[in-house]
Amino acid sequence: MLMNKVVVFGTGIQAKLIHYLLTNDSDYEVVAFTVESKYITSLTFLDLPVIPFEEMTGKYPPSECKMFLALGAQNRNELRERVFINIKDKGYEMINYISSKAQTWPDLVVGENVFILQATSIEPFVGIGNNVVLIGSQIGQHVKIEDNCFISTATIGSDVYVGKNVFMGINAMVNPYVRIGMKSIIGPGSIITKDVEPYEVYTAHPSIKSDVDSRKLRIM
Repeated sequence: MLMNKVVVFGTGIQAKLIHYLLTNDSDYEVVAFTVESKYITSLTFLDLPVIPFEEMTGKYPPSECKMFLALGAQNRNELRERVFINIKDKGYEMINYISSKAQTWPDLVVGENVFILQATSIEPFVGIGNNVVLIGSQIGQHVKIEDNCFISTATIGSDVYVGKNVFMGINAMVNPYVRIGMKSIIGPGSIITKDVEPYEVYTAHPSIKSDVDSRKLRIM
């Protein structure tokens, strides 16, 4: 018998999104949410119970449900990494969500707690580790993405290696054959043409505010 009940770790916008996606685009049923007790501000979220994470195994044991971790990319993804390890230490199997609107190939290899949102395109011969988030990104062939990465609307060329806990922001681009070191940050709009060392930070030039008042512009 398929065990399709899921408890989501988190009560923020990521948790709200995964609840909606699992409800409308999967066979899973979200039955509760959980966070560490010191972060509980309400006993319910989206009309479902919020359980102290410390009490999870007693109320929703691993034999009766699976889990999904829905947190953002804070602190080089270290919070997501820590919680993922804690969930696995309690014995839970973690589900993946791969949107039915994402483009993938049958040979795609993924770990646990992988989140792939719509408008993502992944070419053949790609491997994705545990606890990875891909939002609207283009992933070339023969790419390897290690654990705990958060990649948002980026374009990654073929044969790229992405180390653990990497963050890539909106419209970042990585040339083929590049290696991205662990816990590096590739900011929005960055264009990476050579290898990135661990912990390096790349940023693109932000837009500059004009001194012209918009009311003085002639808009076609």
